[in-house]
Amino acid sequence: MMKYKVAAYVRLSKDDKYTESNSINNQKNVIKEYINNNSDLDLVDYYVDNGYSGTNFNRPSFATMCLDIVKKKINCVIVKDMSRFGRDYGWIKVYLGETFPEHNIRFISISDNLDSIKNENYTDSLEFALLNIAYEHYTIDISEKVSAVKHMQQNKGDFIGVSAPYGYLKDPNDCHKFIIDDYAANIVKEIFYMILEGKSKKEITNILNKENVLTPSKYKSEVTKVTSEKTIQSNSWNNHMVNEILKNETYIGTLIQGKSRKQSRKTKKMIKTDQIDWKICENHHNPIVDKETFEMVQKILKFSQIIQEENELLISKLVCGECSSDCYRRKAKGILYYWCKSSFRKIGCNLKAVRKDALENMILRDINSNQKKDFKILTKDIINKYVDKIELYNNGKIAVTYKK
Repeated sequence: MMKYKVAAYVRLSKDDKYTESNSINNQKNVIKEYINNNSDLDLVDYYVDNGYSGTNFNRPSFATMCLDIVKKKINCVIVKDMSRFGRDYGWIKVYLGETFPEHNIRFISISDNLDSIKNENYTDSLEFALLNIAYEHYTIDISEKVSAVKHMQQNKGDFIGVSAPYGYLKDPNDCHKFIIDDYAANIVKEIFYMILEGKSKKEITNILNKENVLTPSKYKSEVTKVTSEKTIQSNSWNNHMVNEILKNETYIGTLIQGKSRKQSRKTKKMIKTDQIDWKICENHHNPIVDKETFEMVQKILKFSQIIQEENELLISKLVCGECSSDCYRRKAKGILYYWCKSSFRKIGCNLKAVRKDALENMILRDINSNQKKDFKILTKDIINKYVDKIELYNNGKIAVTYKK
């Protein structure tokens, strides 16, 4: 009598974890009892994938089992039922109808009373097709129900992610809420304050790396111990990380979810959703940064490319005194001017453009008069130290608001 070298394949998805009949131990016990009752079967090993969906065949233990098939370590695969092997009829047909027969692998599904040596063409039967279609549609049904629950939670303002954003921890009393992580929150605050002080994102990146501050991904991995296998570990800060923090409304207490979704049920590819479909919940948690600071930083970021130029001093401080619009810089015939956006676009304001050199001279005189100084040249440090806002008016005058 031929002895079969058996791979006992066991799988449990996240959705199955509370179903006792599908537990890892239960599956092992069912397979073990079956092997004990069949003298031609000899168990080689259990291949266990815990927490993997049946629609995904990229599972570590499944891959190991397939490799052992190629190495001829096993020639029989046993599962408790077909759904443990997988829930995607297309891939199941490939493995059981092509791959396993090519390697002379016997396949047994205990609960389905299926044994390939009793019917070599079992994968062509209507019964087999209907069985697997039923398993696949069960997964679709579960997936739709899970998605519906998640959407309902998002609409209620419940956080449904794996880990809280950098600067926060999940509230131990309510996993859908955040509490502030003091250490990381202080790093977030410093990043915002450094922008207000006139530092560029590159300068901030260099400071964080010089002070050996852990990146958000490293901090989650090494300190909070809450991370995902998909998380890419970054050892050094870069401009992108700093920018992501500076633009994140989480830090003013707003929770935004649903920015992306899976393209389809059978792919992991994520696509961006329209902003109108985002799930936004204000005052979801305590802020790390106040709204005034956040909005000022957004204004600075909006003009960051200009601000980072050595000869640019004013753009983050300028406001049209006539209509309160932002101002921006343009060159005409080789001369730099500051314009009111609304005026330039001819949408309700008639503020005339102001030459850069003339404006800087006016501001320098105003600062010297107000602060009782005798600065000869206007610099970025002087502007950042004394000036909060500069308003431009049509009469050729300015109004400077000074920091307290």
